[in-house]
Parts: sequence; structure tokens; C-alpha cells
Amino acid sequence: MTISVLPFAVGPIVGTAGHTHIRILGVMPAGALAAGRKAPHGRIRWRAVGEPHWRGPRHFRINGNFDSSGVVVLRDLSPGTRYEYQAGYVERPDTADPQLDWHRLPLGHFRTAPDDDRAPVSFLFGSCCYRFVGLDHEVEDDRADRIFEVMGRQTAERDTDFVLYAGDQVYADATWKLGAASSQQQYFDLYRQSFGQPNIRRLMANHNHHMILDDHEIENNWPARANPDLWTSKYPAAMKAYQIYQASHSPAVPLNAAGSRLDRDPEQLWYRFRWGAADFFLMDLRTERALSRWPWQRNIMSREQERAVLAWLNDGPDRVKCLVSSVPLFPEQRWPFRGEDSWEGFRAQRQRLLDGIRASGARRLLVLSGDVHASLYARLDGLGKAPLHAWICSGLFWPTALMAFRWYRPMIRDDHRLRGLWKPSLGKVRVPGRVYSRDAFSRVSLDEQGARLELFDRDGEPVPDVGASIRWE
Repeated sequence: MTISVLPFAVGPIVGTAGHTHIRILGVMPAGALAAGRKAPHGRIRWRAVGEPHWRGPRHFRINGNFDSSGVVVLRDLSPGTRYEYQAGYVERPDTADPQLDWHRLPLGHFRTAPDDDRAPVSFLFGSCCYRFVGLDHEVEDDRADRIFEVMGRQTAERDTDFVLYAGDQVYADATWKLGAASSQQQYFDLYRQSFGQPNIRRLMANHNHHMILDDHEIENNWPARANPDLWTSKYPAAMKAYQIYQASHSPAVPLNAAGSRLDRDPEQLWYRFRWGAADFFLMDLRTERALSRWPWQRNIMSREQERAVLAWLNDGPDRVKCLVSSVPLFPEQRWPFRGEDSWEGFRAQRQRLLDGIRASGARRLLVLSGDVHASLYARLDGLGKAPLHAWICSGLFWPTALMAFRWYRPMIRDDHRLRGLWKPSLGKVRVPGRVYSRDAFSRVSLDEQGARLELFDRDGEPVPDVGASIRWE
């Protein structure tokens, strides 16, 4: 008798890949394993595209303490290679491998990082995918899922190394305080529904994904309104769900010494990775904030993370660098729209960061941001140094009923001096192209000569005069 390998309820989600390894997350149906239960229900087999024979199957553990999820780490892969795989679960963890029937599982795909440190990179980038969640804590429609089908079509037509998201992959507060997630189960259900929609699920199963959080994974403008009760109830629930569904398949969660499985909870959520010619650093700008009425005491990230960013900038400063910031580093908004939630509310640390960028000598640096429900290119020039380029792409879906909560061109300061806390000018900011205030995703292509920034609307049509072609100086 053969035993069917069953499809995961969420996933598989392809995560971070190195030259010879990759992480893949799978989630069984809700409540499949009670808290405290752990068993090797997971099964995966894989092969390089074009190979006739499967490798594996590999068993991996599903953990009831983590919403019946598990992460498998495949090792001993070939660099720069595209693989196909099938991953699912069996109801009885002691099922013998020769009995397995895989026909119910679709093929997924992933690729390993190239071993050529000068190889060009091309990836899809976006942020902010709003899904309306009703008072019953159910996602009410599939409008947000449409753009992932369009993104998937483009990856079939153009070579794509991975997909990168800069925050607000879920909205735990879609109707603000009404119906906002607060309990552990509500956060789990939010991710299961959001990541279980068909188009995003297909995209996540077929392309490597990198993610970092912003405020809506917890609540709007977190931690501006946090109190002791929220810090001890809502926040731990949000962070556990984030760890399972977004961080577990990233380098933020450490592996054991053998590199064969997840080892322990992450000590921090920011992380770095390398792909071909480019180095990436995804900053956590939400969970380490220090708020104060004194401007010099306000920090958007910890000093430890700040030092890590500066060390990353100085590690091969001639390489292409992508610094991922969930909120814009620049440009700023005009009065009275200016707020304290993004970098302009943390002038002292922004000044230190920009001084560190200039001191590092990094001249091929691009800042990627989301958050503001608009897409635009900006650059910062100053003091005879190489310009700093910024690309903002947001949101993947933001409903028409909330159009007021977007950036528009008249709100943005252009051709202005960026102020530090102690310095009157950190350079001059310009926004030379259009500001596109509708749903969109982007493609970022990088090599040692420059970068190409392209924007596409929710139908996949190019949006002219928003992106840019950059030559490193």
C-alpha cells in the first residue's frame, strides 16, 4: 500500500539560499500537532532541473510549538543551480519511504547562489500588502492576491534570482483597533490566511524569498502607543508568528553547528546575505526602537545593529550594496505631513548612519524602502562624495478606500537639504522622476557598472518616468 504525501496548508515557502544550501518552510493544517509534540512528518525530494533521478526523500521535523510548522535545510547543493522539488507531509511520521506517493504535490523551484562574486543580480521588490480583515478575523477577499499572479507571470518571462519584501507583508490591524489581532491564535490565523492565498503561495513555492518586518506585522506605528500590557501580550504573539512565517527561513534564525537544522530562537531579526555581485543588509527598524522626547536619545535601531550596518558597509566597500530599510531614509515630507515614524524622526542616528556611509567609501550603494504607499526614486548628493540612491516601492496592494493614506508628489520635499541633528546639511535630496501613488511592484537589476530600477502596475504594465538607470560613480 502506498501513502500519499499531502500538500502543506501553508507553503512550501522557499527562503534564503547560500552556494550549497537552502531553507524551505512548510506548515501542516492548524492544530495538526498539539503544543509540545514534535515529529518528522515533513517529506521533501529534490533534483537539479534536467536531472532524471530524485534525491531524498528527506524527513524533517514538524513542531507543534510553532503552529505545526517545520523548516528543512537542504545541503550539499551545487552553486548557481536551479532545482525542482516536492515538499509535503505524511500523517504517520513512521511511514516508510518506498511507500510514498508524490502525485498530489506540485513541483516547486529554487536556486542556489552563484559562486561568481561578480554575477549580475535581478530580483522583484515591493512592500505593503493590505488585506481587509473583518471583525471575525477572516480575510474577506482576494484582491491583494492578484498582484502576485502578475509577478509570477513576469518571473516566467524574465530571469529572476529572488523576491524581496520590505515590510507589512501582513496587516494585523487592517481595521485599526476594530478586529485587530491580539492573541497568538489570531496572529497565526492571519498568516495562514494571507500566505495561503493561491497566487502568493505559488510565487513563494517557486522563488527564493527574503523578508523583513515593519509596523503592521504588530500594529500601526509600533511602538508609539505601546504600554506594559501590549508589550507582554500582543507583542510576543506578533513576534512568534513573525518568527515562524517570515524569519525562520532567513539567516536571522541560526542553524546548528552542522548547518543541518534550525538551532534556536533568533537573537535579532536583522540579517545580511550575499548574491553574486551584491551584498544585502535587511534592517529591523521596529523591534529595537528607543523613543524619547529628547531628540539625541531617539534611536530607530539598537547601537548593536548600527555597528553591524557600518561593519557591513566596510566589508568590501567596492562591492554593490543594498541596504533594506522598511521606512524611507529620504526624501522627507513637507509640513504639515511630516511625522516621527520614519528616519526623519531619528535625526541623530540618521546623521551617524550617513556619516558612516561616507566614511566607508561605499560608492555602489542603493537603499530599498517601503511603507509609504507610493513608489519613487530619489538621490542624495553632498560634499563631493558618491551619491546615495534610494528606491521606494509601496504598496503591492492598498485599497482605493484608503487612498488618503499614500504619499503624493505635493507632500514630498524635493530639491532640499537633508538636516542632521547637529549638522545643518547632510546633502541635497532630489526626486527627479514621477511619484506613482498606486499599486505596483518593481524589478531591481544590479551589476558592477550600475543599477536599473523598473516599476510595474498591478496589471504588469511598465510605469514610465518613475524608475531610473544608475551608473555608479
